[in-house]
Amino acid sequence: GPVVGEWDAARLERAVANLVSNAIKYNRQNGRVWIRVGTRHTPSGDVAECAVADEGIGIPEADLARIFERFTRGANVTGRVAGSGVGLAIVRQVVEQHGGEVTVTSTEGKGSTFTIRLPLAPNAVAVAAG
Repeated sequence: GPVVGEWDAARLERAVANLVSNAIKYNRQNGRVWIRVGTRHTPSGDVAECAVADEGIGIPEADLARIFERFTRGANVTGRVAGSGVGLAIVRQVVEQHGGEVTVTSTEGKGSTFTIRLPLAPNAVAVAAG
């Protein structure tokens, strides 16, 4: 069912939309994009989790540490795919303003997974749909 929390829905929607847009833009032809939403128990408390994965070009390992910095783009996309290099910086800013984190795992030539984790309020519950 839906994951319920107290967040700025419009800003988080834009952050997730940016990740989905990137997954499509940097995917290989006929590649798939997955979006997984749920909750997870962590040592620091329960979190809502939204992961966006693709089968695209991936991010070079040397670029991973800087990928969330403004105006940073992977060396393998410069000149090949249009973009300003600010989208992921904005995603990180929005997520961190909500007390969360965004992480990435990627293998060049195989794809990337971006995961947003947001703290659930102590009383928040996953509400069953319908």
